[in-house]
Amino acid sequence: MLLWLICAVIAIWMALRHIPSRWDVYRPLPELIALIPLVWIPTAVILLVCVLVGAVPQGITAAALLCVQGLWHAAMVLDMPGPLLRLTGLPERRSTAEHGAHSGDALRVMTLNCRFGRADPISVIRTVRDNHIDVLALQEVTPELLQSLETAGLGTELPYTVTGASRDDDNGGSNALLMRVEANSSEESSITLPAAAIPTATLTLGETSIRFASAHPKSPGRGGRFWHQGIQSLGELGGSPSHWDSEPTPSDAWSDQQIPASAKTRRASAVETVLLGDLNSSLYHPVFRSLLRTSSFFDASYELGKGYHYTFPSSWRWIPALIEIDHVLLTPGLRPVALKSLPIPGSDHRALVASIRVA
Repeated sequence: MLLWLICAVIAIWMALRHIPSRWDVYRPLPELIALIPLVWIPTAVILLVCVLVGAVPQGITAAALLCVQGLWHAAMVLDMPGPLLRLTGLPERRSTAEHGAHSGDALRVMTLNCRFGRADPISVIRTVRDNHIDVLALQEVTPELLQSLETAGLGTELPYTVTGASRDDDNGGSNALLMRVEANSSEESSITLPAAAIPTATLTLGETSIRFASAHPKSPGRGGRFWHQGIQSLGELGGSPSHWDSEPTPSDAWSDQQIPASAKTRRASAVETVLLGDLNSSLYHPVFRSLLRTSSFFDASYELGKGYHYTFPSSWRWIPALIEIDHVLLTPGLRPVALKSLPIPGSDHRALVASIRVA
């Protein structure tokens, strides 16, 4: 009976991945969903126990649950047929990634949550130099950290800075963009959301204008509704995909109140956008997948098909990063070339470094 109960709990926990996106506003659902990638551990333990005690029906159930989890992970590295992919809840890849391409002439970007401004400035600068970063997006930035970075010499690499407007909604600090070249235009606060202001900067690469944004929606711990609204609002930066020209499918459909007004009118032909940051959500969260479905954004990590790039937590000595909540989101005119995560002392997030090209 106990084994059946544990299997049932695991199955219900896994099913949270597929709840309607409007439901994951309720805590502790966001936190439970974030931990679903780790559910294979208790599932494997239960399967082993079933084998040892000869509990065949429960063992078959545990094995089936483990297979479903394996399917979810496999979808991050394999191109699955549509019907099978729909079982995972993931969108179809947009075939924009350059698998194995040389990134010598690519634009290099990096995002890092600085953990209340405690990230080690020397390590940040070393990572920027070693990876030839052109645009650095920081979250949870403090004036003291920016001054420390300037004093340590970051200005010689990235002399231009746009910092998010300071306001009461700042969660852990401000967001910032630091760039190798001066922006054509910039904003200290680009869209309205219940979190730190999102600064943007528009640069020109060849004949293409690319807008960069540094974002940090609130974590669920600061309020499930704020967390949910913050992630939904990010779609305004990406514009709407072409499917808004036709009727949304039932799985895609939002009410008019849920679709941002700007997302109804803007099209993917708008300025290309790179959204970087600690988005406090993963592909396991229905609201994050809804963001990808209802905007022009796609996730660079998923598009590359090389597995998860775990970024949090990174401050535990004996435990590696376990979940992927930092992201690089791109609009269709851009394509990812490479992506990796790197440790930064002082932060509880790993930095995410991406190489991108104009499609």
